[in-house]
Amino acid sequence: MEPQVFIQIDENPNCTPMDGLVFQPRTAPRAVSQVRTMRRGNEMWCEITGLAESGAPCPAMACLIDDSGDGACYLVFGAAWGLRLIIGGRGWDLNDPDQWGEAYLLLPGDGSDLRFA
Repeated sequence: MEPQVFIQIDENPNCTPMDGLVFQPRTAPRAVSQVRTMRRGNEMWCEITGLAESGAPCPAMACLIDDSGDGACYLVFGAAWGLRLIIGGRGWDLNDPDQWGEAYLLLPGDGSDLRFA
């Protein structure tokens, strides 16, 4: 059995704070480089990273978890400041309007919305 994933996001400039959540992975976490998501009404592939407390990029990770509705889904998580997503490859910048932060993501369990590193 894989160790639990605990996600708690404190106040930060990247995303909304979030009280702690605990997830039980079915698979070991793997690094993710891109996710498919909706942004401004368009479905697109975005680069993704985790953000450490210093704001430094670190790997975004994904693992399969149980989901009461669909049976399984992928939990995508980062670090202390959550995840950062970017449209295009201009580098990570907290002030760029084509970038945004998320505490975590839940994506379909078939893996079609993930590109592993």
